[in-house]
Amino acid sequence: MPKAELDGLPVIDADESEEITVAVSADDMQAGDAKNPERHPVAIALRRDVDDARVSRREVLIRRGDQWFRYNPPKLVEG
Repeated sequence: MPKAELDGLPVIDADESEEITVAVSADDMQAGDAKNPERHPVAIALRRDVDDARVSRREVLIRRGDQWFRYNPPKLVEG
């Protein structure tokens, strides 16, 4: 079940039209753990531009200031 708040802050569903592009480096992959939402390589990469991020199979949570935003699971593309 999706969370209504995380770390005491509200979680808001992001507009489905909003797209996020994330560049995950080799260092992010080595430092990360895909089974841990706080240490997922995509979450590590996202933190370079936002206050906090967590990634799971069901959702991506990004904190900007005093609000968390929920996104659909990432489409991982290797380039």
